Amino acid sequence: MKVGFPGQRKRTRRRIDCFYLHKYHDGESKNGAYMMNGKIAVRHAAAASYETETFYAAITDISDSSITVQGMEINDINFRGRFIFPVMEETSYLWRGTRISPKDLEEGDNISITFTGLVRESSPAGIQEVLKVQLLDDDFEG
Repeated sequence: MKVGFPGQRKRTRRRIDCFYLHKYHDGESKNGAYMMNGKIAVRHAAAASYETETFYAAITDISDSSITVQGMEINDINFRGRFIFPVMEETSYLWRGTRISPKDLEEGDNISITFTGLVRESSPAGIQEVLKVQLLDDDFEG
């Protein structure tokens, strides 16, 4: 006795245990495929891009190489904790649309942080790709 629908084709499964991901000179992964629960999943460069996120925080510690912040209660629950991110030249530091230096920031300042990419689950949580830090305080003497 056959089970199935009339005209149904028999499907065969092959298990392929391999992993490859194309890497480029900048270290960024582009296209590739990997195994997930015994099935092949394909990763395309367009699908690998991340949306930008913005949240509000108060600076709790600042050094020449990193900034540690405490997320504000107004944020989504995922952005109310402690975060740390590196001070980088590529990041835009602004106050009311005017460029400022990261050295102009101080402990206690309220800022917005716009970033992309993954957040490292650590304590404090790590953000690597910060695009913009905006000083929210009304007064600024730079």
